[in-house]
Amino acid sequence: MFNQLLMNIAKQHLINRTSIRTHNATINKSMINALNEPDLYRFFCLSLYRNSYYNVRLRIEDIAKITGEKESTLKNFNKSMDTVLTRKKYPSPINHPVYEFTMRSLYKIPAMDYKGFITLSHKFTQVKLSVKVKGYYIKLLLIAENNTIPLTNIEIANKLGISKNTVFKYNIELFQAGLLKLFPDRLELTPNELLISNDEAKQKKEWHPITRM
Repeated sequence: MFNQLLMNIAKQHLINRTSIRTHNATINKSMINALNEPDLYRFFCLSLYRNSYYNVRLRIEDIAKITGEKESTLKNFNKSMDTVLTRKKYPSPINHPVYEFTMRSLYKIPAMDYKGFITLSHKFTQVKLSVKVKGYYIKLLLIAENNTIPLTNIEIANKLGISKNTVFKYNIELFQAGLLKLFPDRLELTPNELLISNDEAKQKKEWHPITRM
C-alpha cells in the first residue's frame, strides 16, 4: 500500500509539471483593459495549457508555436502577463558545458471572476485570423450581451481604445470569417461552438481540485 501511495504521488507530481492542452479556457471581463488585443489572445492560448492547479509551464518558444508567431514578437510577453497573473521562476536542467540549469517561468492562471467571464473552446486557435483580430474578437465577446453589441464602430473604438479604422478593418475580417454580422447600429457575434456555456460548478472543481490517492 505504501509503494502504491508513492507511485500515486509521483504520478500526480508528473501531471502537475506537465502542460497538456485543455479543451477550453476562461477569460475574465476585468482583463479587457489590462491587455491589448494580441496579448489577450496569447493569454487565452497560455491558459489552455494550465494543469489542475492552474499552473502553466511553457517556454516563450512554445507559446510562439501555439500562437503561430515568431519568438521575437513575444519579447515583452512576460511583462504583459505580469499585469494579469502571478509568475514565478523555477530551475530547469539544460544541456550546457558550463551551466546545469536555466530559470524558466511558471505562470499561475488567475481564478475566474464571478463578476463576469467567458469560456472559449480550444477550437478558436484553429481559426485562420491574425493574433490581433482574434484578440479583438475576444474583447467583443467580453463586452457583448447575448452575443449582441448595440454600438457603432466609433463607439466600439472609443470603448476599446483603438482607432475607428482598425475596428472597421477587423470587423470586415471577422465578417468574412463568419464570426459576426454587421448592422448600422450594432454587431451580432456568431461564435457558435467557439463560445462555451459557463459551467460554474465545473470551474469551481477545477480551481479547487481534490486529489485522491
